[in-house]
Amino acid sequence: DAARTVKLAAATPAVRAHLRRVDERRVTAAVREQRVRMLLEGAPALLVQLGVVTAWAVHVAGGWDLATALLVTTTVAGSGWFGLVFGAAVTEAPVARRWLQAASDLAGGADLVRLPVGVDLRAGTAPAPVAPCRVPLKRLTLERVTAVHDDGTVGVQDVDLTIDAGSLVLLTGRVGSGKSSLLAGLAGLVDHEGSIRWNDVEVDDPELFLRPGQVAYVDQVPRVLSGSFSDNIALDHDRPLQDALDDARLQADVAEAGGHGALIGHRGVRLSGGQVQRLALARALATDAELLVADDVSSALDARTEVELWDALRRRGVTVVGCSSKRSALARADCVVVLEDGRVAATGPWSQLADRWGHLAG
Repeated sequence: DAARTVKLAAATPAVRAHLRRVDERRVTAAVREQRVRMLLEGAPALLVQLGVVTAWAVHVAGGWDLATALLVTTTVAGSGWFGLVFGAAVTEAPVARRWLQAASDLAGGADLVRLPVGVDLRAGTAPAPVAPCRVPLKRLTLERVTAVHDDGTVGVQDVDLTIDAGSLVLLTGRVGSGKSSLLAGLAGLVDHEGSIRWNDVEVDDPELFLRPGQVAYVDQVPRVLSGSFSDNIALDHDRPLQDALDDARLQADVAEAGGHGALIGHRGVRLSGGQVQRLALARALATDAELLVADDVSSALDARTEVELWDALRRRGVTVVGCSSKRSALARADCVVVLEDGRVAATGPWSQLADRWGHLAG
């Protein structure tokens, strides 16, 4: 793609000249570094060899006995190691200094060696993070929103949608219709074009504003930690667990496994697919976020558990934007958005859409 762009811009000679200049500086720097390294590493070795030869010459000339010659030559030979270490330190110090400076700049100018106030590495303690400010959601408005992935692929385009607080909005459509792309855009995980307005205020920095805590995102294939149920839900925060477990319909599974402290195995190996989905959902609900973005969290659930799950989310009153192909879920949604080939094909209650789009629901 980069080469094609350069050719279309008719900038091939200029780009080649620039790369040639950059490469010349790189080669010059590499040659200089090798010369200095060979000097600092070769000179000590040469001096050591000269010292050994001189010591044995003194022994042959009768100046030292054998024990003294062995002691001197062994000491001189061992000192060569210090020369090699000194040479490596001199050549690597500039690189390490530049790396630390770059890392410090990326960390906001902080000293990477000095511990922050309140952090104790031996005890494993640190101050609690400052809770970010939240903006209560009243209405979320999308106007001509187009989700664009990092590689330039357009997942969904020209989406117009209004979501009121406390409503349940579900996306449906065939595989590849753009459901996951739109949900990832609402969570700030995928770049977007168009307008996303939170309470009629434009979201100018989605990665910062649509952050965890304000927007909770549950992936289609969620990841869990290798700890306990409580570790996965609280994430070391002071959060209520029981309500989140109840609304995620996971309390019976937790009780059967042995309680909140029961281990779930390496990355949830002891859990089924449906339990992993509900555990990730409980983790999202525990944040008490203003908006819950759920990418097909009921695909691995049986019909009864799924109905209980959607009813619990309805009673909780959380604003949910998700996707599902289950008829029972679509029937409980305030609004169903049908996506086809990356565009909105229909919007409305499922009772009005079922006749035409019923083949999308199972």
